Amino acid sequence: MTATLWFVGVSTGRSLVNAAFPLWMADLGREIRLVGRDVPVGAPAGTYRALLSELRTGAARGAVITSHKVAVRRSAGDLIDWLDPMANECGEVNALRWADGVLSGFARDPMSVGRVVDEIWPGGEQVVCLGAGGSAIALGRHLLTRPESPRRMVFADRSDAAAGHLRTVLTPWAERISVHVGAGPWDTLVASSPSGTLVVNATGLGKDRPGSPLSADVTFPGAAVVWDLNYRGDLALLRQARRRGDLVAHDGWQLFCHGWAAALAPILDLPGEPAIARRFAELAAPLRPAGP
Repeated sequence: MTATLWFVGVSTGRSLVNAAFPLWMADLGREIRLVGRDVPVGAPAGTYRALLSELRTGAARGAVITSHKVAVRRSAGDLIDWLDPMANECGEVNALRWADGVLSGFARDPMSVGRVVDEIWPGGEQVVCLGAGGSAIALGRHLLTRPESPRRMVFADRSDAAAGHLRTVLTPWAERISVHVGAGPWDTLVASSPSGTLVVNATGLGKDRPGSPLSADVTFPGAAVVWDLNYRGDLALLRQARRRGDLVAHDGWQLFCHGWAAALAPILDLPGEPAIARRFAELAAPLRPAGP
């Protein structure tokens, strides 16, 4: 019997996972159908509560959440019977499992984001993260607990609520973080950073919405590593960085594969998720969009 898994996002129909998921499940020997559930950015609490109430009826085996991780936890956390320690610490969920009448929630982004950032940026003095949502929190949580963590992390977001939540989660490292709220662009935050800074686009701009959080005239610090968490869309910030031949620029492809492997692991009882993520990347490689 084919089981159902939900994919909760903003524009799920455009995601490459719709083509990749059947390849992954066939390789795992699982009969699972992925169903997209689109929720607009800034949806009212009732939308998330209705979604989880429906999930609790057994409508699906679980859900992978990509764009509403903090909102689901904040608006409908009382409908989740059990939360893993990271979900409690970060105030977000990106994987939900319904089994034996229990709805369990997991925050897996610190693992997947951490694995990728450790590969592309082994270390440095400063990080500038444009965006303060769930992925930004996962990034900060991982980097600030590294044995050799960055001396300073700068976050920027247009939402007071998102910035406030990030501050709360990262309070233990408050002396090393600064948070800026405003509409952007945030050129000055990037341009004033030291050489070797990691610059991250965690805003969603360049994916579901076109554009970049930086202006066309932005100056990147020397030897910067630029990481756009998006793998599809116009990838405007990535194009800006790649016009500078002396920068290292990465898209979100590896995070896409690691993120899905990490989220699916507790839902489907998958062992050895780093190896599974590498296998996912191998199987989905022919589907990968051409870079800017």
